[in-house]
Amino acid sequence: MSGPKKKVPCPATVAFEAFSKAFQGFENSKIERKKCWEFSGCMKDKDGRCSAFTKSAGRRCWLVAGTLSGSEPECELAKTIESCKDCDFYKKIKKGEI
Repeated sequence: MSGPKKKVPCPATVAFEAFSKAFQGFENSKIERKKCWEFSGCMKDKDGRCSAFTKSAGRRCWLVAGTLSGSEPECELAKTIESCKDCDFYKKIKKGEI
C-alpha cells in the first residue's frame, strides 16, 4: 500500500499567489507626482490664471502653457527660455526622475 497522493498545485494558482505576494501593498503606495507649479513654485495656479492648472496638465504643461503648445507661451518660465525642452522640470519628467 502506498500513502495518499500529493495534490499537485495548479500552476496558475501558484503564479497568482507569487504575484500577489510580490506586489502586496503596491496599490496603496501610489506616489503623488509633482506638478509643474509645485516644482517651480509658481503661484498662478492659486488664482486660476494657469492653463496647465485649469486643464489638469501639471505633468505636461509644455503642451498647454509652454513653448510646445503651438501658441504664445503663458507660463512665466517658458517666456524666459527658448524651449520648454530646456526647462529642468521637462528634463526630469522625460528622464522619469519625478
